[in-house]
Amino acid sequence: MDVIEIVALYLLNALPIILLGIPYFFIRKKLAGKIYLRVMLGVMVFYVVYWILPIIFQLGSTPIELEIQAGDDIGLGIGYIVAHIGSLLSLFAYYPLVTLPFIFFVAPFIAIIYVRNRLRKEIGTKSEKLKSLTYHVVDSPYKRVRTDLFKNDWSREKDIMKLLIVLLPISLYLLQVILKILQIKSVSITTGETALGWFIEILFVYLATFIFSLELLFSSQIALRGRYFGENIRQQTYKSLYTVGAPISILSIILFLVEDIGSFNLILYFFAYFIMASIIFVLFLKIFEPISLLIFIKIIDWWKNKKEKRKKMNRSNIYYGIVFACLAVFVFFIINNFVFGLTIQSIFADPNSITNSANFAVSGTVYLYESLGFDLLNILSFVALVVVSLFVAVLFLNFSLKYMKSTFLSITTYMPILIVLSVVFVTIGINAIINFSPEIYWITGQTSFTPIFGFNFYTLRTAAFDAELTGVLYILAIPYQTTQYIFNIIFWSLVIFYMKKNFKAKNIPIDEKHLEKVIFSSVPEFPSYDEYAKIKTRYLIIRSEDIDLKDFEQEREEVKALVKELETEQMLDKLKPDEEKEMQRFYFTLKYLYNNGLIDVLKQEFSYIFEKAEKQGLYIIYDDGRGIFDYNFSKEFQHDPGIISGMFSAITSFIKETTKSQELLKTIDHGDITILIEYGKRIFGALFIKGKQTSEVRSSLKELVTRFEAKYEDVLADWSGALIYFKEDNKLVESIFKD
Repeated sequence: MDVIEIVALYLLNALPIILLGIPYFFIRKKLAGKIYLRVMLGVMVFYVVYWILPIIFQLGSTPIELEIQAGDDIGLGIGYIVAHIGSLLSLFAYYPLVTLPFIFFVAPFIAIIYVRNRLRKEIGTKSEKLKSLTYHVVDSPYKRVRTDLFKNDWSREKDIMKLLIVLLPISLYLLQVILKILQIKSVSITTGETALGWFIEILFVYLATFIFSLELLFSSQIALRGRYFGENIRQQTYKSLYTVGAPISILSIILFLVEDIGSFNLILYFFAYFIMASIIFVLFLKIFEPISLLIFIKIIDWWKNKKEKRKKMNRSNIYYGIVFACLAVFVFFIINNFVFGLTIQSIFADPNSITNSANFAVSGTVYLYESLGFDLLNILSFVALVVVSLFVAVLFLNFSLKYMKSTFLSITTYMPILIVLSVVFVTIGINAIINFSPEIYWITGQTSFTPIFGFNFYTLRTAAFDAELTGVLYILAIPYQTTQYIFNIIFWSLVIFYMKKNFKAKNIPIDEKHLEKVIFSSVPEFPSYDEYAKIKTRYLIIRSEDIDLKDFEQEREEVKALVKELETEQMLDKLKPDEEKEMQRFYFTLKYLYNNGLIDVLKQEFSYIFEKAEKQGLYIIYDDGRGIFDYNFSKEFQHDPGIISGMFSAITSFIKETTKSQELLKTIDHGDITILIEYGKRIFGALFIKGKQTSEVRSSLKELVTRFEAKYEDVLADWSGALIYFKEDNKLVESIFKD
């Protein structure tokens, strides 16, 4: 090969990565760029493990020739490269579209088990304990995704990766022991099928679901009677798994090698595959977490208020779910059979022969057009059986959510019909909108070459072999395989339904000591008159920010009066007149403003009650004990910041010395005064309050410490002691701690 051929060889093989990286440079500063970066990194890792790493196991074998037929030209080679890129992206897309949604949907239900066990340990009745549960969700999923991605904080992702890596050898060794006991062989990845190879993905899903359930307890800031317990459960579990898991993992790896040193390459590949799946999982963590968090909170809210919610539930429009489910199945049947069915028939004379030619251990001649065909089949099957089926099912479930106006009723009427009809279709041998038994192939790269470009162009063709599970592995895989597509539909429907909604939190006084925090979300359409008149659900009316009152000089008096009254957000039940005719007139005035984009109507999603806390003083202290910033909420609270800083240094030092504990001091309870403490990387904040702590106040303190440290990151990295930097932060405190 001459220099030009070598350059062409590397350039053509690197084409997928080159093409993938180009768009990022144009959108890197936008939210789309932040998301695209994670997708791009995921594809690159996937490319390395699925296509590049298998070269290690094939160094001693002769590359297979992808032969060309008479009449084939360079266009076929270019088409092959393009199809190969498309196949790569399609196979990768299974992770964010199919595998990860299972994790993010199931984890909230596991997190509920932790909450339930924690409540059982507390004194009091079940209803009392449920009422005292609080959490911290005030932002819309879209806003939370945007905030988290622009922070560029990867600390949580690193913690999860470390834990997954620690747990992998233990899990893999235990699985291998089970296989040996049951006499199930796992064959080399380069020679045939492997039960262990396919199950490793399911094993990863189960582990990731368990770990993410702990993350939900942390990110929801769930608390009981003002005390966080989710964060403590996460910290203690992680610490225990690190302490016990690390030495056992090392021992497991040693046992692997001692028992079968010849399987080292296979073990290496499985480890790499697991790490690849873990990286993709953490890359998408902050994109999917807000919806998972919303599911978790809605389950808790339903648990707390199930009797009241059952009474308010409108079952009169239950037929929407049934009708939309039938329509979804019908539309998918038409598209699948008359669009994709005809397309596949027109492109492939015999699809089965194309699939058989892609067998890793195939003997005989393999043609370039067959490799091209297999990549095209991967793309078409992904589009038809994943993208289109998911799109159709999600679209019609969203219609059901919109018109039924009940998440619970929509899902429980829509999904059973979809499942039953899918089972019927599968039974009679027709592709169903929910695929309960997809054909499973272990996809990998096989070294190959083709002379299509005038020289031996070496590449990795997409190859596969059967990866069917048997025996106990089949039983263990049933929960994942039979439910993944069902949960995907529900999860993606909630993503579409909630992602663009506006969220707003409002504190409503109950009595002198208690407030109710209500979280509202914008409605997809204006409430009907019946909903407005009866007002079974709370509605919040907010005026658009860009309104100019001068534009309303020609409007009717009631319009001008209402716009003026809405200078501050108002509850609908407080605005609505009592007299019937006035009520009707007011309804149409409100609807007129809504239809013209002048107001937004938000509906209650969930709420919780918390006790008021009377804030006294706030102190920001450097990690060496020097005071940085202080703020007094009460005129009666006047203390020397230097004395306060010294007090905290003395207390924390004394506790560490006497208890030998590595845990950080979080609360000091002294009768009618409670001191809450939250820590950053270089600072900590101390808030003095009268009475008992509440999760509301602690959440605000935590937010202040985070934002303060982010604002002065460069100054705090090597702080000289100068206080001039922090003199203008009263507004930051007031904005965070506003009632």
